[in-house]
Amino acid sequence: MPDGDIVHRKIKRLYQKPYKWLCEGAADSEECARILLTNLKRDLQARGNLPITLSQAMADRIEQTISSPETAKESDFIKLSREFDNIAQQADGSPDLKELVLRAGKAYLNDLRHGREVDIANTSDAIWSRYAHEVYESEFKERIPLTSDHHTGVSQEMLEQRIEAMQSGVDAGIQKFAQDAIKNQNIAKLSLPRRSSQKPIDLDENLLAG
Repeated sequence: MPDGDIVHRKIKRLYQKPYKWLCEGAADSEECARILLTNLKRDLQARGNLPITLSQAMADRIEQTISSPETAKESDFIKLSREFDNIAQQADGSPDLKELVLRAGKAYLNDLRHGREVDIANTSDAIWSRYAHEVYESEFKERIPLTSDHHTGVSQEMLEQRIEAMQSGVDAGIQKFAQDAIKNQNIAKLSLPRRSSQKPIDLDENLLAG
């Protein structure tokens, strides 16, 4: 796609190609997920290493304060929420970037607080993964409905079905990014998951058909 080919004015240039592929419906769900992840990786890399540092600092505070979720007190979670605010405020970086990581950290903390399933063994990975999902949601998924005239005339309902079909691939890719980011301590070394050997879901397949 030529650089000047903007087909959705509410989505930045980096995500035009994934959006175009979803609209056209010619690529399968796995290929759509991979082109989205390729561009999401570039977006995350452009944002730098600060989210790694913040995710680890928040994870360290959780580990220092809560030895077991079952024995944690309400006061522990209130204390941690305030400490997360301080961690973000004291960091040197873009306010918008810090807000994304802060939302990710507090979402993890909220799930832990209410007994929802969280990855307790890899807290840094889990918080960074939520940050990457925040970027994906805010820069791509949530922007798709912000036009009444989609490329190729495809309906919003159809686009939602195609996004849902590739969601597991996107989730797996973000999880792999998180593992790479925390392990390498560097956003430059993110890699996509290996391609599946299974037949990918057709984007126009009726997933409810028996």
